[in-house]
Amino acid sequence: MDKQTMLTEAQNLIRAEGQVLMDTAEHLDASFIAAVELVANCEGKILLTGAGTSGMIARRNAHLLAVCGMPAFFVHPSDALHGEAALITNGDVLIALSKAGKSAEINQFVTVAKQRGAQIIAWTANPDSELAQLSDVVIVLHTDPKGEGEGILPFGSTLANGAVGDALCLMAKRLRGFDLAEMKQTHPAGGTAELIEQTRQQADGDA
Repeated sequence: MDKQTMLTEAQNLIRAEGQVLMDTAEHLDASFIAAVELVANCEGKILLTGAGTSGMIARRNAHLLAVCGMPAFFVHPSDALHGEAALITNGDVLIALSKAGKSAEINQFVTVAKQRGAQIIAWTANPDSELAQLSDVVIVLHTDPKGEGEGILPFGSTLANGAVGDALCLMAKRLRGFDLAEMKQTHPAGGTAELIEQTRQQADGDA
């Protein structure tokens, strides 16, 4: 493969991934709002699970929800089936990420979580999957093979999962009333506190 071909194919992949994000935005519907409300109104814990690439995105989303003042944690489905599922109690919310919705360990974890009183949010590309059938709310992420590496590697779908997680986090944060003052308090290290203060001052100036 020559250099120009590599550059062209790389550009085409990035454009295809961008289109996946645009399509994801257009497909958000009432199920997304229902998921936001479940998370925002959760009086217990918010647990996220997934395996492989979906697991990495679930970890990221759990971190961002926690940053925005929500008691969110990642639980690996395999570990959950060896005792950690006991941490689930009535009033918790479990968000399960699985592209195909066929992972046996995730679906078994979801089943146990439902039995223990948790409400389930599924993020999947397959609305007819077992995971979708087990869930209270289903966010369907439409993916395009053009946005995946060689039609298989989870490139565009990973970005779509992350973007939906970002949107859910921001909307839930606003509904829960977690403001910049609290965020500054919980970010004393690094440059985040300074950035938050600059944002607050700018907002005060625009008011």
